[in-house]
Amino acid sequence: MSASIVPQLVLKDFRLHRSIILVFALVVLLSAGLVSFLIGRIPDWVALNLGFILLLGPAATCGIVLLMKSNVFEKEKSTQAFIMSLPVTVREFTKAKLLLNLPVFGLFWLAVSAAGFYFAFGRGLFPLGAVPFVTMVFLGVLLSYTCILSTSLVSQSLGLTVLSIALFEMVTSAYLWTIAYLEGTRRYIWGSQIVWTPMFLAIVAAQILAAAGVIAITLHLQNRKRDFI
Repeated sequence: MSASIVPQLVLKDFRLHRSIILVFALVVLLSAGLVSFLIGRIPDWVALNLGFILLLGPAATCGIVLLMKSNVFEKEKSTQAFIMSLPVTVREFTKAKLLLNLPVFGLFWLAVSAAGFYFAFGRGLFPLGAVPFVTMVFLGVLLSYTCILSTSLVSQSLGLTVLSIALFEMVTSAYLWTIAYLEGTRRYIWGSQIVWTPMFLAIVAAQILAAAGVIAITLHLQNRKRDFI
């Protein structure tokens, strides 16, 4: 087995889907420009909600489209069967998919998070006390995506992947709203200073560890498979 097979698989997928990535990158840039233009021209609460949708929408959609086309639809089109007939293990195949999807979505996520923090706090839409909660929101998006990607890789099922998208979106919204209404959050969220309470730090650490754990579990489960066929 050549040690270069994983990079070759990643490069193959990137070349196949780079036009999609580029289109969504341009949409994110245009969305950021539109949000910047609208701030100060419309009510702050409208700008806040619209900005969240315009920034996260294209990034999340790109992540979902990419994992669908590079993973789930490969099996639907029988492309995966051909790939697995080559000298490549399920673990290597999985690593290649992770090394394509996670960095691409990760770059979108970092860019959107940076833009979100700039608009929310640099442009004064939120008080600084909301920094911990907004951090949890963006980490929640990353964790949700990681769970959806893991489901698509392990199940190789279009139906289960679509179900996981709906499920993890609902779960993420539910626990973030729960956190928002906790007394420990409401006490600081509208304050003028950033306060990282033990609860905030524990939630952020749990989100990061959960995302890392999901990836590790995915690799472990895939390593136990002989093939997808």
